Amino acid sequence: MIQVYEYDENFFLTVPVTIEPDEEGNYSIPENCTTIQPPSFIKAMYHPSEKKWTEAATQEEIDAIYRQAEQDTEPLPIDLLKIQNAKLSLQIATAEKENAQRRQREADTALLIAQLQKEISDLKERK
Repeated sequence: MIQVYEYDENFFLTVPVTIEPDEEGNYSIPENCTTIQPPSFIKAMYHPSEKKWTEAATQEEIDAIYRQAEQDTEPLPIDLLKIQNAKLSLQIATAEKENAQRRQREADTALLIAQLQKEISDLKERK
């Protein structure tokens, strides 16, 4: 048994095909097949005169396939935890900033009250 690679009328790879030997042990390879294994191409195209495969996909087609593969990929649990950790860290940083601003307002208010009390006290002493 051998494996051959079938191509269509435009010479694009269709499917690998397994061929069994006949009673005499000879293999009959179909006309639209080759024993030359194609590399891992996105869109393999066979050139019978040169007996070689080439990549027929455009760069746009290749990029689109990679983008689709990235979108279809399930994120790993560690990646989900990293995202969750980043969101929680941002929430903590925001809360800490708001608390610091609140403490500054409270300190400013306390200083203003102290200044006003001193002025009132000074006015009472002058009378």
